[in-house]
Amino acid sequence: MEPDDEGARPLVDSGCLVTWFEVVDPLVARTHDHGPIRDDYSNLYFEGSGRMRAHAGQLARRPGCIPAESQAFTARDSWAKPIPPAIVRCEVCLAAHPVAQVPE
Repeated sequence: MEPDDEGARPLVDSGCLVTWFEVVDPLVARTHDHGPIRDDYSNLYFEGSGRMRAHAGQLARRPGCIPAESQAFTARDSWAKPIPPAIVRCEVCLAAHPVAQVPE
């Protein structure tokens, strides 16, 4: 472990932690006529934003801060790895497992 910039608390060696993604607002494909999708996709529309929240956890164990009713999955990427800016990290996980944010 290495100290952070202030030296107050150590940065966790996040190599063993993976990123779990909680689906906050699912993106769902639907058809206007409630039938099958047409070959030209003309009857297709989408609902939801696809918004997600990132959590830290072990590969085999879903993090406890993800609500039981929420859909979640892991990409098997390290928690320390940068994530897209549109996906926010869980404040609980970030407090317990801080990561150094690398500017792009």
